[in-house]
Amino acid sequence: MTGIRGFDEAVGGLETGRFHLVVGEEKSGRTSFALQVAAIASRRGVETFWLDCGGRLHYARLSSIVKHWGADLHRIRIAVPETFAEQLRLLVWACDFARAPKLIVVDDFTYLNRVEAFGDPARDKRFYKGLAFQSALLKEATRTHRVTSIAIVDVHERPGLGGPEPTANSVISYYSDSMIWMQTIGPGRKLLKLRSHDLAREFYVSVFEGGLTDA
Repeated sequence: MTGIRGFDEAVGGLETGRFHLVVGEEKSGRTSFALQVAAIASRRGVETFWLDCGGRLHYARLSSIVKHWGADLHRIRIAVPETFAEQLRLLVWACDFARAPKLIVVDDFTYLNRVEAFGDPARDKRFYKGLAFQSALLKEATRTHRVTSIAIVDVHERPGLGGPEPTANSVISYYSDSMIWMQTIGPGRKLLKLRSHDLAREFYVSVFEGGLTDA
């Protein structure tokens, strides 16, 4: 469950045993959404392995959400990789030992890739191969062990090609089962768009100290 009543009642919450992308601009509510899912899951005995790839997790926000939902912090493990190679090692470890019920969250999934990239397609090929391999790992963990995986991804503009799209979209979205777009539409208000193979729904949510709720 996500704790967003309209979302949970309409689609049964975030489907377990699937690989979900949570996409949006900075401060669009992506991390709060995933933290809320992890907090609620911890109450049911689900362990979360959280990779904070950008090192930007706000612990005051984490504390507020954990307190509101009565989460078990002992079931939420947080690691902060400093390099793209370390991100891969930690993710391999998490997927190797993951067994349901378990949640794997990779926040700022493409951050270290962007930091270390050269801006030269030929030289950066290995980074995109690395992202594809990590996406495949997350997908395989959901398929074989019924683990739920969430990757939080930034967006970038495409001048002259329409609206924004997720960073490394063609690499990552190939493996995902659903995509959740988070968009700021006003002070403290977000639009959540769920897209999967057979479903398209939209929900309006509000930000409060305990996370996200129906608007």
